[in-house]
Amino acid sequence: MILSDAERHSALWKKLSEHLAERMAVMRQKNDSDLDALDTARLRGRIQAYKELIALGNPSPIEVADEH
Repeated sequence: MILSDAERHSALWKKLSEHLAERMAVMRQKNDSDLDALDTARLRGRIQAYKELIALGNPSPIEVADEH
């Protein structure tokens, strides 16, 4: 699933993507601290999930190609 151009430019998406980026930055800092292997794996899984959500706002390669 990819968001439409209108959805990517909506106030809600901007607010949500900023929140996700802020949370991901906090999780990355925590990942750099001393965590055991299980906590590190859990945290990396959460970071990956946030990345996938943020990626919904990236235009698809087809859309980018159409712009040129």
